Amino acid sequence: MAAGDAALFTESELRELLQRGEGQFLVFKSLWDRSQESQRVVKRPHTRDLVAESVAAFANADGGTLFLGVDDDGTPSGHGYPNEIVEDLLSVSEHRLRPPVRCRSQRMTLDGHEILILQVPIAHDAVMVEANGFPYRIGREVVREPQEVTNARKEAYRRVGFEQRIRPEATLDDLDLDLAKRFLSGTVFHDRALEELLARYGLVLPRAGAFAVTNAALLLFGKAPVLRWHARAGIRFFRVAGRERRDGAARNVEQLSRIEPPLASAIPEAHRLLKAHVRRSEKLHDLFFREMPEYPEFAWQEAIINAFAHRDYEDQAREIEVWFFEDRLEVRSPGELVPPVTLERLRTRTPVHASRNPMLVRVLVEAGLMREEGEGIARMFEEMEASYLNAPEFALEAATFTVTLRNEPIFAGVSAEWQATVRQLPLSLAQRRVLVANPEGFTNEDYRRLNGVDRDDAYREIQEMVALGVVLAPKSSGRGAVYQVSREAAEDVARPIAHETNAKNAIPGAHIGGPRTWLADRVAALLSYFEKHPFLKNADYREMFDLGRDAAVRELRRLVHEQYLRMEDERRGSRYLPGPALQKEE
Repeated sequence: MAAGDAALFTESELRELLQRGEGQFLVFKSLWDRSQESQRVVKRPHTRDLVAESVAAFANADGGTLFLGVDDDGTPSGHGYPNEIVEDLLSVSEHRLRPPVRCRSQRMTLDGHEILILQVPIAHDAVMVEANGFPYRIGREVVREPQEVTNARKEAYRRVGFEQRIRPEATLDDLDLDLAKRFLSGTVFHDRALEELLARYGLVLPRAGAFAVTNAALLLFGKAPVLRWHARAGIRFFRVAGRERRDGAARNVEQLSRIEPPLASAIPEAHRLLKAHVRRSEKLHDLFFREMPEYPEFAWQEAIINAFAHRDYEDQAREIEVWFFEDRLEVRSPGELVPPVTLERLRTRTPVHASRNPMLVRVLVEAGLMREEGEGIARMFEEMEASYLNAPEFALEAATFTVTLRNEPIFAGVSAEWQATVRQLPLSLAQRRVLVANPEGFTNEDYRRLNGVDRDDAYREIQEMVALGVVLAPKSSGRGAVYQVSREAAEDVARPIAHETNAKNAIPGAHIGGPRTWLADRVAALLSYFEKHPFLKNADYREMFDLGRDAAVRELRRLVHEQYLRMEDERRGSRYLPGPALQKEE
């Protein structure tokens, strides 16, 4: 067991780490069994198994740190083991794993509780837990994968690991140390000496009183011109006038900008530039009745940071490219996918993790620029769905990985006739919005997510549409119940309203005996009814005019829209009171 000369963490660093929570590089494990009324120490064999699996999962992935004696929420809880068992646990990785993994360790007391810390390096070969396979860490989860998959990934890193190579001709003077200090100030080790911090992440290596500098350090913090260390480590932006690129006399491509490394400044600048070129979408304005960006900010940020973090830097003939088309945004990065990542796993949101550049990834995560591994792609899907845009697309061709975000909303194909019908309905903007966004049907959650209202408001507003007849109550209740849209009913409601709207602009008297005659008949009957009754129910209205339920619902909703009636929702059914227009008739 290698304890190391310097402490892994100071007390303040440890506290900050525990507040950040678990992720790709951090795991908390409690050593207390709380399944009974009184807590008991977790049995030694179980804890040994827990340590072995956690260390192997880190070693097979990108390394990490295991904290024993910490609850899931980051609260120090300590342990109840005697010293000989503690020493045994800290040496499990050398006795229970094949090949053995040498970790650095530390014992620290925090708030009266001793915490055991194991810092796990990246293993050169697949690590097996005796009789329990090859665990692998993906985000906050541990999965099992075949030995050959782990070894194939590690062999690829050894063969193409551009970031880890030492540049013999480079020294610390070739790094912008001020930039490095500012960039790494977001990590928990911001109070450490900069050289120690760079060494901690493997960016520089102590060598005979000096430091050997890696390609990763030069990519992140190299002084200009960084092109002497890598000819194409930057990013270029293009805009295409149209949906397809054309060359020659019909060329429609404009280069917007080019950003060169170091990455510590190039990534924030790329985010700023891309945000400036993402337009407000008139298409979404028309369909949502409000303006929205063409693409959710998180989605394109994730595409950009992933391109920088995972591209193949061994390829020095190409750089990352961002292409703005009329209907889409493409982020293209050099390199094949790293096993076990596949297009199918990305498209199906299957949790998967593999880093071509694990040193860069760890620094970007801990500096706060990158999401924990395994989270970003899933969140990208969620953000596109929340904006009612098509799911992100992934493609691999000619050793180029492309992420495509489309700005056409998923309901862009809704017919103009349906949109016109919805606009004529006597509904609020929120209610019309959900009918356009979900022309077949929707859930209460769909309504809340689209309109930003709570469950009760969503229920009330949906019930108004049910009362109007344009939405049918779900056949079954409960979470996920779907309200079906009745297009026929919507057209029936919209038709007379559209007719009356046109009549207001027509020659006076041209529609005598038309819609307003119907309205006059209903108003007269309602005035008589309210002389004897305090409120009106759907059943009363049906009896008054000999109507079926659906027809009565449509007429009542129209009368509410015209302000002749005012609807009150009592959960068990709606009732109607005289509205201001009817009171004027009195």
